[in-house]
Amino acid sequence: MASQSLYRRYRPRRFGDIKGQEHVVRALRDAVAQGREGQAYLFSGPRGTGKTTSARILAKVLNCERPVDGEPCCECDSCVDVERGTSYDVHELDAASNNKVEDIERIISSVNLGSPGRHKVYILDEVHMLSPAASAKLLKTLEEPPSHVVFVLATTNPEKVIDTIRSRTQHIRFHLLSPDTLAEHVRWVASDAGLDIDDDAVAAAVSQGAGSARDTLSALELIANSGGQVGDLLSFDEFVEALIERDTGQALTAMAHLVNAGHDPRTVAEEMVKHLRNGFLALMAPDLVQLPADAVDALAAQAQRLGAPALVSAIEKLGQILVELRHAPDPRVLVEVVLVQLTRPSDAGSGAAGAGGADIAALAARVAKLEAAQAAVPAARPAPVDPATGRATLGGRAKRAAATAASAEPAPAGAESEPAAEPTTHGVAAQDAGAPASAVPPTPAAATPDRVSPVAPVAAAAPSQPAAPPPTSAAAPAQVSLTDIRSEWDDRVRPALRGLAKPLFAAVEFVGHADGIVTFAAPNPTHQQKCAAEAAAVQKAWRETTGRDVTIAWGGHGADSPASSPARPAGRPSAAAPDDAPVPEPSPEPDFDAFDEIDESRPAITGNESAFDRIAEAFPGAQRIEPQGRE
Repeated sequence: MASQSLYRRYRPRRFGDIKGQEHVVRALRDAVAQGREGQAYLFSGPRGTGKTTSARILAKVLNCERPVDGEPCCECDSCVDVERGTSYDVHELDAASNNKVEDIERIISSVNLGSPGRHKVYILDEVHMLSPAASAKLLKTLEEPPSHVVFVLATTNPEKVIDTIRSRTQHIRFHLLSPDTLAEHVRWVASDAGLDIDDDAVAAAVSQGAGSARDTLSALELIANSGGQVGDLLSFDEFVEALIERDTGQALTAMAHLVNAGHDPRTVAEEMVKHLRNGFLALMAPDLVQLPADAVDALAAQAQRLGAPALVSAIEKLGQILVELRHAPDPRVLVEVVLVQLTRPSDAGSGAAGAGGADIAALAARVAKLEAAQAAVPAARPAPVDPATGRATLGGRAKRAAATAASAEPAPAGAESEPAAEPTTHGVAAQDAGAPASAVPPTPAAATPDRVSPVAPVAAAAPSQPAAPPPTSAAAPAQVSLTDIRSEWDDRVRPALRGLAKPLFAAVEFVGHADGIVTFAAPNPTHQQKCAAEAAAVQKAWRETTGRDVTIAWGGHGADSPASSPARPAGRPSAAAPDDAPVPEPSPEPDFDAFDEIDESRPAITGNESAFDRIAEAFPGAQRIEPQGRE
């Protein structure tokens, strides 16, 4: 007997020896005493709470020769055989390692066989580990078991047991033991076993057990074998004091002591989270803390000094770092970084109660630093614009224009300069904030070539027209500039489009804006018709993203626009025009050379080299095919 562990030596032999499970004891003992025992039970609960022990006591009392009020005598041959594990009436099976169909079939084949006792009891531990096929095989036996057979299924995860099995059993739930019950049991075991331990050792054993009687007795045995010393057990009082005092050195020193004592950094972080959680519960709900009453009072006093906000912040930071510790090459470094963040006064959310002013000051300093950095960023130089086309200059000309603008002499101080012209987009002149929409006259449709937007720049439309007078204070509200509307479309409205409107309006061009009417140009009449069907969705997106109500119009293609009519050679009047009709001058072609950016250093085609030779050089393997019928 002396060689057995404390858990095996003080394992309960009767229902009355089970601690902290009064509801279980009452249900089983009364059922046996009144002869109303069930044929299938499901015992569920955390580890070390007495599930398998209660199943063995039930098997003992069902076959006891002299039961008394639902309790076994523990003296007859049947009781002794059950305690030794040699009874032919009790069959135990570990379903975690015997979870196949063959294992369940072996049990079923012996169910109908007789036994020396009154009942044949089958105890299946960790029954949730059975395979689906094995569970289905067991279910058939549970539906119609023989009258002398009793099944006891034990599991720590009842939700993983299939519903059809649970519905055919009497489900009895075991719960964790209270700290006071465990402390009383530990003192009784220590006194009966002659162990010399103090109250600190009892509290340490109860804390390590965390509500499990088996784990508590195992921790007690470890403390007893260490001479009653609890130095190897984790203690986080020093960590909490470091958080209260904002002492980074003390926190790192405590971490070094635990690591040097053989504790894993991840285990230290997990146990620290549990300790801080107990401190938070000691402030909010002391009954939920799995510690003796005197230990809960001491923990609550310490947590009060640290403060609930700091406790929550520490739990959150440590909880986040636990995810990263799985793949960290050196977990200790990550834990120490979190300890530094929790003990530094400049970190928001860390520190003791009353440090809110320091946290707000730290946040204000960070915001000021970000604002200063944003103000120091220089404004981007706008791309040069070609006045003839209203488009941004591309290719090599863009580089030369940018270099020319950068090398220009700055204007002398006090010199008056003319206001810069608003950049134009797609051939539309940008309007000033106060200019009315009518100041931009449209170009006649007949004078608009196919490659040019139907709205011409202001300077080209009316060169001799006097400038519009500036608006007075009594005039209508100032109009939004074309640049702002274009920016809203590019940066806010178009990214917010959803559904069919998004791909359709990705191919249209922004033409202009006047009096709340935004004009677009579609690549062809068919595309314009599809876009017109989604105009309401675009107007809704514009209103939701900018708060502005606009109307969608079309100016590039359509039935009434020149873009929809067949193209004619430049300078030739249409058939319907009279002979004396003036021939409109074609608009100048955009001054743009696509080869400027590709290769400006390449020599022009000279000598015997032809354009075909140049193309054949760019596409190796190309062959020239002469048209049929050409001489």
